[in-house]
Amino acid sequence: MKYIVQNSSSTYQTVIEEIINQNKDKIFDFFEHDEIDLPFNVYIYDSIESLVEGLHKRGFSKESDYMCACFKDEDCSLNFFEPKDKPNENEWSKDDYKKVIFHELVHGIQFLIYGYTPEWMNEGIANYLDGTYQKGIPWLMENYIKNQPIPNQKEIEEEFGHRDYDSYDYAYIMLCYLMECYGKKYLFSLLEDSEKLKKASHNLLNTAIDYYNHKYFEKENQTKTR
Repeated sequence: MKYIVQNSSSTYQTVIEEIINQNKDKIFDFFEHDEIDLPFNVYIYDSIESLVEGLHKRGFSKESDYMCACFKDEDCSLNFFEPKDKPNENEWSKDDYKKVIFHELVHGIQFLIYGYTPEWMNEGIANYLDGTYQKGIPWLMENYIKNQPIPNQKEIEEEFGHRDYDSYDYAYIMLCYLMECYGKKYLFSLLEDSEKLKKASHNLLNTAIDYYNHKYFEKENQTKTR
């Protein structure tokens, strides 16, 4: 890996390198793939503002102002910023940011193995591994999914992250449904075959939500009415 650090006196590269070395085996194990070299360019910016500015200067003009990290397959780069030692309550702490580094590493390794795959699938897998939804699907369904209209499948696939709702919630629900009902080998087959994935994605979000509604809530309601 090659590190490009904006602040030459920063030691944050050591932190990122340690997180990558500690977690890469776990990610390769999930994908049931032999470990391979990581040819990433790792950019480390001074601040979240300089991260966005740096991405724009490098040709990634669509990145939003709230972008806090990303993997770019165009130049095989992991892009981070160094959080403050004493952040305010609205800023990333260095401890919280460790999960972000792991999350982007998942994207990078998945790309090395499978190449380009849809964003909803990428985010679903990364969130499945990084523990974002550790409160569980029933909690996610009760507090978010059931409280708003279900987006159109095409919208999730083509406009991921560009709507007011949290697209990541739906990506996670779809990924969990595929894993729970069909297994990891089937998931890998979708990653390897874009046409198969396209067919499997048809009405997938509604199917996944219906499945978890039945599993966690319909049976509960039936019990209450007896």
